Amino acid sequence: MIAFKAFICSRIGVSDEMWRLLEENIETVHFKKGDRIMFKDDIWTDIMYINSGLIRSYIINDKGKDFTRQFYFNTSESRTANLFVLDLTSMLTQTPSNRGFEVLAESEVLRFSREKLFSLYEKYKTWEHIGRLMAEFAYIDMDTFYYALLTKTPKERYLELQTSMSGLMSQVKQYHIASYLGITPVTLSRIKRELKNH
Repeated sequence: MIAFKAFICSRIGVSDEMWRLLEENIETVHFKKGDRIMFKDDIWTDIMYINSGLIRSYIINDKGKDFTRQFYFNTSESRTANLFVLDLTSMLTQTPSNRGFEVLAESEVLRFSREKLFSLYEKYKTWEHIGRLMAEFAYIDMDTFYYALLTKTPKERYLELQTSMSGLMSQVKQYHIASYLGITPVTLSRIKRELKNH
């Protein structure tokens, strides 16, 4: 909770009263490796902030193939876009999600409901800033992801991922990493061999 408060207070001014109201509506939840948090077609009614651990979101195409979309973790390399574990589109529109969420390592999250957050928006307009930040960073994340996919080589994308997920890569299956990078596991193995030999 301390880290989350520091994160919030670094972005908006929060009075003791405002923080108390938020804190009253936050639940600490623990997940085990292999747990599924949400499934495709579920509608998001909660927002989760990852305190520790590792979670991935994924999309399954009509042929049943699994593609990793995002990794969520909380280290010094984390970006705001991967601290909040949610499908923002589903939460805002209250429509079925096109993603599933899987726990890759024992994780702790802070969970609060969409309904409670929106009531805080009404009570304190300052909280709307947090909602706007989540939307802005979700857009930036999507834009950055697709720009890299279109303009950078698989090796460059792998090296960037290796840097941002330093210390966590060993906990992720290779085919999840490959699908996140938009390549096959065979191509990923070749890239790793090339890097090892240089």
